[in-house]
Amino acid sequence: MTGKSTGLLASVMAFAVYMRTLCPTVYVEGSGELIGAVLRLGTPHPTGYPLFCLSGRLISVVLPFDRPAYEINIASAFFAAAACGGLAWLLRERGVQAWVALTAALLFAFSRTFWSQAVVAEVYGQALLLVVLVIAMALRASERKYPRDLLLLGWLMGLGLTAHLMQVLIWPGVVALLVWRCSGFIRQFRLVVQAILAVVGGYSLVAYLPLRNGLGDGFHWDPIPDALSLWQHLSGALYRSSFFSLPLEGMLLNAQRWCVQVMGEFHLLLVPFLFWGGYVAWRRDRDLFVLTGGAIACNLLAALNYHRDPNGLPVFYLLSLICLAIWLGVGFDDLVRKLGRFGRPAFLVPLCAMAVGLVLADHYAESDRSENWIAERYGRDILADLPPDAVLIAEGDDAAFVLDYLQRIEKVRPDVALYNRVGRVMDLLDWDEHDLPPRAQDKLRKRREGALARSGRPLFYLVPRRAPLDGWEFTPKGLLYRLQPVSANSATGQVQIEMANAMVEGLFRDAWVRKIQSNYWFMAGEDLMRAADSTGAIAAYQQAASVAHDSRTTRFNVALKLYKNNKLEDAMLHAQAAAEIDPWKADPYQLMAHIRRKQGRNNEARELLKKAGELR
Repeated sequence: MTGKSTGLLASVMAFAVYMRTLCPTVYVEGSGELIGAVLRLGTPHPTGYPLFCLSGRLISVVLPFDRPAYEINIASAFFAAAACGGLAWLLRERGVQAWVALTAALLFAFSRTFWSQAVVAEVYGQALLLVVLVIAMALRASERKYPRDLLLLGWLMGLGLTAHLMQVLIWPGVVALLVWRCSGFIRQFRLVVQAILAVVGGYSLVAYLPLRNGLGDGFHWDPIPDALSLWQHLSGALYRSSFFSLPLEGMLLNAQRWCVQVMGEFHLLLVPFLFWGGYVAWRRDRDLFVLTGGAIACNLLAALNYHRDPNGLPVFYLLSLICLAIWLGVGFDDLVRKLGRFGRPAFLVPLCAMAVGLVLADHYAESDRSENWIAERYGRDILADLPPDAVLIAEGDDAAFVLDYLQRIEKVRPDVALYNRVGRVMDLLDWDEHDLPPRAQDKLRKRREGALARSGRPLFYLVPRRAPLDGWEFTPKGLLYRLQPVSANSATGQVQIEMANAMVEGLFRDAWVRKIQSNYWFMAGEDLMRAADSTGAIAAYQQAASVAHDSRTTRFNVALKLYKNNKLEDAMLHAQAAAEIDPWKADPYQLMAHIRRKQGRNNEARELLKKAGELR
């Protein structure tokens, strides 16, 4: 098979499996916002992803389905399958045997993290497709030394940045390769200028963001009124403080997590081929090694220093994983060639099929989202319990984007006014008020929340923090909290929580889905506590922690509830678990200090407070 036919076959096979396991609706985290931004041509969270917004919208126009989220999920699967096809084509072009190239591409297609992102609305499939194309064109430009190859490479590099900022992590390897192999070629000043202009041309698609920002009923993350705002959006300034913010211990912990992730991405039996392939590439295809090895090194340099929820960290290693998949193909090919010295290996095809079958079987259940309606049902449950003309102030990604999607795209409960308390997408502030200092913004939001409370409209919160008015408090009502005067609480009845969504079985639940399900148990505990059933409430809190056992916020919130109910030892266990999940957050240590102080263990309390102070 040629490189093109091998790539096409890999794409078709991957896409068929992705369609079988595709999520039928909106999913967790940023899925709802991204779907809405594509359908309404909005400007989603940094870095804006204009390429996915425009290409995804085009695909949704062509598709005949009447489920908007499903169409954008198909677009995500299409680009992910194309990335797998590109990987097979690249390996074939580098001399890897067709069956081995196909196998390596399918092993990556069915790797744990990439598969999980291919079947929901996400940008990673398209981003990695551009990564593969840039690697392929960089190899071609360095070997053929045609000016048009260099210009096409520049255009692809610029276009890749509009798909995801991870693209910049392969640039050092590309530049190093060109300097090494084409030193005379790139000394031509005119050609270098043309190549730079080609990069700018590919990147010019970002003009979509300021041109479209704020128009229509789109999903717009933040205003982009000037060049500085555009730069902050494109460079991901919002996340900048999280990079290079970890001490050495944090980097080592992330490195350990990366090693564990790599061990589980393919199959344990295939792990030796990953690194053997790197050695073989170094010996036989030095150009490919420079590009892939440089990308892995840059990816680890950035991601190992990145501080975020550990459950969301695996996707930041996808660049290193696709490069390791290339090494896997090279290493597997080397083994087959060595065995071929003793005669044609008749077992090649069965061996390839067995390798793909192992990974497919290992990851199918946990990657299958075809029956996963939990996020949508959670949003519908929240909206269904609200009285007419209510106001809801959401917070965080778990529900805010799901609710926004349901309201604006599915037209569920249009009578409800929905805002986001953290000031993104659906804000209480006007756009020009985002220029105010953060403290001034917080005061203004609090003042407007108070005005909403006094307006007479029922006011609900997803997360209770501090009441904006004196003499008012948060009272649990189903899956939400209602803000109302203290005197009104005794006259307000309870809302029965429908727990069916929390009891869903027979499907794999990732950390984000389990956190949604744990919210049902947590709010059941809140209702039971309000009804003076402390025993039942504590059991519900414990169940919430059991469901979302790897969620730092859930374990911390449960610890806080148990602490307030004088269940100190249990509270300590959950606070310790929160600290182990993310050792660089101060709140769990501060809570543990309060627990130890209440137990009379003041020396331990002082040490814990000292630790919390160091992290703030």
